[in-house]
Amino acid sequence: MRVNGDIVSMTSYPIADWHPDISQRTGPVYRAIAAALHDDVVSGRLPPGSRLPTHRDLAWKLKVTVGTITRAYQEAERQGLVGGEVGRGTFVQDPRRLPNAPLEPPPAADIIDLSVNSSAVWPDAPVLRKALAGVAARADLSALMGYNHTNGATRLRRAASVWIEETAALSVPDERVLITAGGQGGLHAAFSTLTRPGDAVLVEQLTYPGVKALASLLGLRLIPVPMDKDGLLPDAVGALAAQHGAHTLYCMPTLQNPTTATMPLERRKALVEVARRIGLTLVEDDVYGFLNPQPLATLAEIGPDVTVYVTSLSKSLFPGLRTGFIVPPEPLWERTATMLRASLLSTAHLGTIAAAELIESGEAGGIAARRRALVAERQGLARRVLGQEPAGSDPRITHLWLTLPEAWRREEFARELMARRIKVTPADAFTVARGDTPHAVRICLCSVDREDQLESALHVVANLLTEPTAVMTTLV
Repeated sequence: MRVNGDIVSMTSYPIADWHPDISQRTGPVYRAIAAALHDDVVSGRLPPGSRLPTHRDLAWKLKVTVGTITRAYQEAERQGLVGGEVGRGTFVQDPRRLPNAPLEPPPAADIIDLSVNSSAVWPDAPVLRKALAGVAARADLSALMGYNHTNGATRLRRAASVWIEETAALSVPDERVLITAGGQGGLHAAFSTLTRPGDAVLVEQLTYPGVKALASLLGLRLIPVPMDKDGLLPDAVGALAAQHGAHTLYCMPTLQNPTTATMPLERRKALVEVARRIGLTLVEDDVYGFLNPQPLATLAEIGPDVTVYVTSLSKSLFPGLRTGFIVPPEPLWERTATMLRASLLSTAHLGTIAAAELIESGEAGGIAARRRALVAERQGLARRVLGQEPAGSDPRITHLWLTLPEAWRREEFARELMARRIKVTPADAFTVARGDTPHAVRICLCSVDREDQLESALHVVANLLTEPTAVMTTLV
């Protein structure tokens, strides 16, 4: 019966004679098969419309289980490479005709970009499609495209309150939450509310580059606060605030970008005490907080009267939703809402309602859990390849903060990697003041979909770390 069924199918849809060589590929077998399929589709060896071998036939050819082939085809489908049709088989898709085809050409395929701190989103594409389909089926879809919900849709603010409590253990009434265009939009609203051009803002010695961009836009002076392995030092805050007349401090207490430091509870309490004593408002960026399965008390929980809490769904769910949340202290709420209305008017309702669908259905929690699992997997790979080199970097976050051996300078190390078609971020991008820049680089682990590409790049990094003398000799 099976033979006859195959004959009928092959009459209309010939099966491609595809037998991938995975002997030189590393990692799980199903991913190696999916990676081989990706390469053959991109190279044109498997043109659009090609019917792939059945799960059973390819399993027999490769001497693997049928379940392995099923997982490989599922992964390829998540990447948009193939599509399955009941009763017909699995077919190679034409990327140019996919509904989710990129609007712009992707970056050069031969460059492995480890400079973008994001998580791979393709594993959760089916969940996103389902949420978007739910939005599209709404009877009030046309109303979502009008001018309304200037403080954020009531439904999303309620969902945001649930999400913040789930991921940060911070209980916030939904009416206190304001919706922003991502975390960057939340930071823009916070700084616009709290500062005027020329003001000084205290920040960590190494800080998120988006804050540097905002300071330039708003005409603010960033003042670096010394750090150690546990984050910024509260004891230095008072003197620096007095010296520069600063009334605002921005920090990332949990899994700080780029150092990966997490501020201990006692230090958080000390920082809040300093803020209350000298009249300082804290802007807490908790965008990576969801990666900590047992979150510490946030600054906003310890000191709700002196803390503006900012987070977003860009790292935990999808950057393209452009959905963030800001919770200012009660006295600042109306002014912050006014700033948001003046600069943004309202967020994109389609993205925010899709976010609400994901949170309310429980799918958001599943996506965040898969992000944490991916981080653990990639960090484990990095430590196997690099050994103890990233030992000071927290394994719960999406990147490594790699301190370089003495012979290496950060800019030269990044340049040598780029010459090998691997892009990382040197510490200069995070530095606030000259002279405070360590010789270190940030290596993002989760923005590359293919694990074999990441492993290949990490081996290059490992080899380069062991050969600094030879490279530096050429620079003299």
